[in-house]
Amino acid sequence: MLTQRLIIPLLILAFAQSVVADEAHPANMPDLTALLSPPPANGSVAAQNDLQAVLAAQSARSAADASAAEADAERSIFRFADVLGPRFQPAQLPRTAAFFERVAQFDKADVKLAKSYWRHPRPGDVSTAVHPLDKEKANDWSYPSGHATFGYSAAVLLANMLPEKRAAIFARADEYAQHRIVIGAHFPSDIEAGRVAGTVIAAQLLGDPTWRADYRATCAELRKALAATP
Repeated sequence: MLTQRLIIPLLILAFAQSVVADEAHPANMPDLTALLSPPPANGSVAAQNDLQAVLAAQSARSAADASAAEADAERSIFRFADVLGPRFQPAQLPRTAAFFERVAQFDKADVKLAKSYWRHPRPGDVSTAVHPLDKEKANDWSYPSGHATFGYSAAVLLANMLPEKRAAIFARADEYAQHRIVIGAHFPSDIEAGRVAGTVIAAQLLGDPTWRADYRATCAELRKALAATP
């Protein structure tokens, strides 16, 4: 994990050279299979540590933890409302809702390609001792976590729109991602891969001219609705 944390700035700086365009991968999407390390091999020490972390989270989770984790199963930008305030609601922010739904779909498509490449099983498929709080779709693989990817790509974009709230936004993204372990849907390695993937995807979108107009309009709507100082 530490190695991946250290290389994120390098990944972003070298992003244009890192994208691998081929017939199976759209040119406007980062190729996560070229940017992420493989998931822990079955039976390895890293895989055993991953499983133990999931079991420890399962053992420690309270009813309140379970409720919060289940609520965060919703893949929505408005899960950040608890740190952005009561005005951060879809009815008041239609452009923001549409923009981040577009981000969610972009993330999902990119992550799906990576999941299909690695086909890494989820915790409940690895051990019967894991009791997930939510049933995932069949053949929806574990690595990287799609929820974590969205949480971190959304956090990067939100933090650029609202830099004065950067710390709270990223803390909420961490919680959102960790809830995937609490719920029993993902391993820690899935979450870390999602953090890297989300950061890289957000960097791609911030530099993509086809997203620029929507990004600026969303930023203007968001700051106005939250009464943020320009």
